[in-house]
Amino acid sequence: MKITTYGLFSAGLVLLLSSPGFAFTPEGAYTPGLGINGTVHDLATSHNGMAYQNPNDPLNRICIFCHAPHNTYRLSTATGGSGPQAAPEFDYLPLWNHTLQSNIAYSMYDNGPGAPQAGPKASQAIEQGNTSPGGTSLLCLSCHDGSVAVNSYGNPDQCSTSSTANGSAFISPCYVIGQDKYLGNHHPIGFNYDDVQAVDTEIRQADTAKLTATSFIADHLSETGTMECSTCHAVHNKGNTGESLLWRSDQNSELCLTCHDKGLYTDLPSP
Repeated sequence: MKITTYGLFSAGLVLLLSSPGFAFTPEGAYTPGLGINGTVHDLATSHNGMAYQNPNDPLNRICIFCHAPHNTYRLSTATGGSGPQAAPEFDYLPLWNHTLQSNIAYSMYDNGPGAPQAGPKASQAIEQGNTSPGGTSLLCLSCHDGSVAVNSYGNPDQCSTSSTANGSAFISPCYVIGQDKYLGNHHPIGFNYDDVQAVDTEIRQADTAKLTATSFIADHLSETGTMECSTCHAVHNKGNTGESLLWRSDQNSELCLTCHDKGLYTDLPSP
């Protein structure tokens, strides 16, 4: 398992202490790397027009929107036990508590018939089969595709009403990705990075290009080597240095140029 990318999901189970270093504005500015508090994923805090907190939760928990310690979603292969069973496509469930979308038939990235259809200049993400989001991306999309309310989480097996909510507050439109199950105009995900790099002459090698000072692109791919939402985004704002929960700042397009060999790549020195 890729520790850099996936370990941060479990970190969301621990309530991170607030830091006086947060410089919060209505636009959602915060200091990268300090933790989830005060970020756009701090859904218990009223900011950016969001006020999703379950009024029955006296603890005002941050993590409960996505994670819970007991009776969460089970894998499709699970036998016995309590809690709802996820569809087979959800192959990674880090004590997942948020209601999952029922329709996962997404239309994937497509740059159109006017683009090169073969050879190294063709979109290799399409050529190599970006047919569906991976398990981690599906978790992101359970909020971000706008089909499930942000404050819809938990199930009756948890007993406590403070760990469940049937809210109807949907994600703000500016954060919606994959509305109507359409991902055709978003950066491709679900494709094998090495397969694409082997054909595309302008993609950097995953095990030599650094995404952070201590990790390479390869460390942020899925267990099967696919690029997912978490390849670029640090969902808990830990270990990253970039804005918008990015592993690396996109100042001067440095994040883009980490993978895409179309300009000057600035190497990151080790700490």
